[in-house]
Amino acid sequence: MRSSTTKQPTAAEYLPLLFGFAVYQIGAAVAGLGVVEALADGPRTVGRLATITDTHPGHLRRLLRAATAAQLLRATDDDAFELTTLGRIFAKESPLQAAPLTAMHSAAPVWQAWGALEESVRTGRNAFELAHGSRLFDFLKGEPELAATFHDAMAAGSEVQLPAIISGFDFSRFRHAVDVGGGNGTHLAAILAANPRLRGTVFDTANGVVEAADVLESAGVADRCEVVSGSFFDSVPAAADAYLLKNILHDWNDDECRQILENCRAGLAPDGRIVVFTSVLSEGRGDEDPAEALGAAIFDIEMMVMTTGRERTLSEFEALFAAPGLRLDTATALPCPFLYYALEAVPVER
Repeated sequence: MRSSTTKQPTAAEYLPLLFGFAVYQIGAAVAGLGVVEALADGPRTVGRLATITDTHPGHLRRLLRAATAAQLLRATDDDAFELTTLGRIFAKESPLQAAPLTAMHSAAPVWQAWGALEESVRTGRNAFELAHGSRLFDFLKGEPELAATFHDAMAAGSEVQLPAIISGFDFSRFRHAVDVGGGNGTHLAAILAANPRLRGTVFDTANGVVEAADVLESAGVADRCEVVSGSFFDSVPAAADAYLLKNILHDWNDDECRQILENCRAGLAPDGRIVVFTSVLSEGRGDEDPAEALGAAIFDIEMMVMTTGRERTLSEFEALFAAPGLRLDTATALPCPFLYYALEAVPVER
């Protein structure tokens, strides 16, 4: 009889699975309490940090020790702590903009929604609705503080993605771009600033575009851009040759996406294109960076938790585009984390 031994996973391998939630909340607390901001200029003692952050010194010390074990902080010889390179991702100036994203995900309603993930998988229902009795965007209407946190997180994500979009995608071929679901205009303002011959339209709900005129004015592009309010489920401004959908389709299910795409197709100029900026799920061939593929997959689960939508593979996007009479013409990988692409769709007859 042959005996065999199976190598057991190391703590470094299994801790993220068993206690990843705890590490996450340690980072969220360090950021949310103001510890990162207090350490921006250099090390501080526990006592000084407790005073600055108005926290319990004993409990703060324990949090700082845990954050040190998580490699977010480094202890010095004089009972002080300082930020590590990893810890600096929570700083305001960090290009990764981790602090606003962490603030959203550690908010109690979002945390509770993730707690309903298993039930969501069992039932096929949206986890946020299971946890709170209403969909995310309806819930936010009655929770202004959470809504502000949510919009800060979305803006932070855009700040990470926008440089990659501007540097990695050619907007110079277009005459007029409509940013569908463009919010306060930050995305389109940056695109217009980098493409001085391009004209634009920011299109979103009345609440979504409240600050858009000021953003466009501050960016110096207001003379080339109008602001239009409405619902992309009803119609979109007509006759543009580029309809931009940045991080929009993943919020909605296939039927809802079909309606959005049909409206964009109806407004499209004869030579126009619908451009979808989105993460794309791995097809499972094993040719992507594992961390990149995991990031995109986590985004897909987040869509299951937070919305009726999903992330999609390229083949799933092809099927999604086909329903309203479109075809995927070009897929351009962008220099941005988590398999981020610009997908260009055109009418089938072209």
